[in-house]
Amino acid sequence: MNTPRLAAPLAAVVICCLLLASCSTGGGTATGTPPGTAAATPNATPETTPGAAADAPAVISLPLDPYFLPPAEEARLHTALDRLVADCLRTAGLQAPAKTSPQPPVLGRYERRYGLTSTATARTTGYHLPDHPLPAQIPLTPAQLNALTRPQGCQESAAQRITGTTGYPGDAYLVRSTDQESFDQSAKAPEVVAVIAAWSRCMKRAGYDYTTPPQTGSWPSGQATGEERTTALTDVACKQETGLVRIWNDAEAAVQRTLIRQNATAFDAVLAERHRMLDEADTVLTQPAPGP
Repeated sequence: MNTPRLAAPLAAVVICCLLLASCSTGGGTATGTPPGTAAATPNATPETTPGAAADAPAVISLPLDPYFLPPAEEARLHTALDRLVADCLRTAGLQAPAKTSPQPPVLGRYERRYGLTSTATARTTGYHLPDHPLPAQIPLTPAQLNALTRPQGCQESAAQRITGTTGYPGDAYLVRSTDQESFDQSAKAPEVVAVIAAWSRCMKRAGYDYTTPPQTGSWPSGQATGEERTTALTDVACKQETGLVRIWNDAEAAVQRTLIRQNATAFDAVLAERHRMLDEADTVLTQPAPGP
């Protein structure tokens, strides 16, 4: 279920994920994340209604959705960061690096949260992830790299202006940790345990011995084999037959509502901080652009 790390030189990762507005959601350091803390939230993506069509991936929506940083707002924040970084480099007598096209995420937020749900994907790539190009590498001079990445350099000073930390904007730590906690708790709910058992029996009738959906997703081959695609198609069909996604989604939504209610003040603070960052970004963006 975890998206694999992209193999790219460190400098390219630093510049793509910490400098440019073209970076995609979910890759940067999240505001409020303790130093050295890595998120381990399940992957996921809202698409279409469960059971609406044979080829349609199942829709997943959760009460936490409004607390994730929307892509459009993250892009606005990164545009302001780009402006601040470019101004900083020009002040140092250096040219800002060129921007690259946006890199979409390999998987969306809720895609495969409860396992594979798309018949079309099962038929074409099985459990394998779709092809995903490496992020563009931006050539930098030693002087640019030093100005960008040194302590109190252009990246850090830009981040301090927008987020108040050395981290670039992203989903708040509270949101990501609650996302993981709700997934873990819901997996133990009696109705989820029961529907997973029903799914397992459905797979057993087709000749597959799997106890839980995550067990299906580990295939060592470089590309999907016929056996893998057949297994994946059976997996999706058994999820549709048992209503696994709907039942698990409902159970997790109930858990999230409870967790949000128990931490209402902290969640209100997440939204307040987002508005503060956006106001600061707008202040930066309304200033006249400096000359070349």
